[in-house]
Amino acid sequence: MHIAICDDERVWHEVLLKLLREYSGKRQLDIYTQSFANGRALAESNKKFDIIFMDYRMKGINGIETARRIREVSPESVIIFVSSHTDVAIDTFEVKAYRFLAKPINRSKLFKALDDYRAEIDLDSFLIYKTHDMTLRIRISDIIYVEAAKNHAIIHTASEAHEVVKNLKQVYNDLPKDKFYRCQKSYVVSFLHIRAHDKEEIYLDDGRSVKISRNSIRDFRNSFQEYILKYNTGDV
Repeated sequence: MHIAICDDERVWHEVLLKLLREYSGKRQLDIYTQSFANGRALAESNKKFDIIFMDYRMKGINGIETARRIREVSPESVIIFVSSHTDVAIDTFEVKAYRFLAKPINRSKLFKALDDYRAEIDLDSFLIYKTHDMTLRIRISDIIYVEAAKNHAIIHTASEAHEVVKNLKQVYNDLPKDKFYRCQKSYVVSFLHIRAHDKEEIYLDDGRSVKISRNSIRDFRNSFQEYILKYNTGDV
């Protein structure tokens, strides 16, 4: 596991490194770390990390701006904000933060965040589908939504859309039901990529929206709440 630590206070680098070494030993896991003194140095490194631990308030560009720049080159990196300013935790959702950990760092909460990440990676399998001219391997967590296209389905990710030689029902049966929801006859959405919703529409993080069946709204809300409780339990 490759991890970056970005903080302009050296003392927190040392604290986090010590905890990561302890976690590595307990879980018998190889962890490689690289430290950055500010957000600009991290963003300009153009390196891709599995996890980035980052302070919110730093000299120069702050954590949010750093995260925006990182997302341009490494959208799959997990970002965990570590800050003594817990009042800004809600702001970190703008850049899809995985967790917000308050300083001083709580060992149990840190270990849980790492365990949760590893569990999701282990469970995050790929789907293998044929299109009209190739065979694709698509990571499940990259799927934003799936739409029906006659006898086929179109799978949408942040960067691409692929028409696969399966119908919507078949694709939906391949997806984990605790992470995806068929909100109407022609659409399946990923809970991971929902930005907001109201009684009529689901707003996705790629800027699109999908209508939700009136008969499904109550069941959708319950399912979405269960997803949030199961997968987004990070504590401030």
